[in-house]
Amino acid sequence: MIIGYSRVSTKDQSTAVQIEQLNKLGCEKVFEDVESGKSTNRKQLNEMLDFARAGDTIHVMKVDRLARNTIDALTIADKLKSKGVGLVFQDLSGVDINSDVGRVIYTTISAFAEMERKRILQRCNEGRAKAKAEGRHMGRRKNSEMHQSIKQLFSHGIAKAQIARELNVSRQTIYTVLKQ
Repeated sequence: MIIGYSRVSTKDQSTAVQIEQLNKLGCEKVFEDVESGKSTNRKQLNEMLDFARAGDTIHVMKVDRLARNTIDALTIADKLKSKGVGLVFQDLSGVDINSDVGRVIYTTISAFAEMERKRILQRCNEGRAKAKAEGRHMGRRKNSEMHQSIKQLFSHGIAKAQIARELNVSRQTIYTVLKQ
């Protein structure tokens, strides 16, 4: 059986393009995750790993859709290889990574993907530190008007859950404002 796997990190993103490409490749079943790739404890990934049988081939459009670090990538590949399942990445020219050459290419690409992720996080952290050092505000600005409304409604004996519904905010926001 030809199986597909697609993943995006957030609900704001769409797997539609990946799924369309996987369907063009002839995938009979596609597993789809909307979750960060840094975790290997993804529902659809685990279901796919359990579902795949000897002789199946799993297609993934890009290496970073399956795993974000080399260890996870190789662990997933080893698990599939032990089951007799092929693993093909389209961004690696369709090479089955369970072949000797495919394994070397996959390991190298996975290591670069992991390095790039670390570099992105490092640049983000440096940017945050610089902004903080320059005194720039990080995060949302305080909504004084909404905070005042919360305090006023609470002082009139209205329940926190009701305040949250009326002002269209989370209960956690109510608790945070009242704690200040």
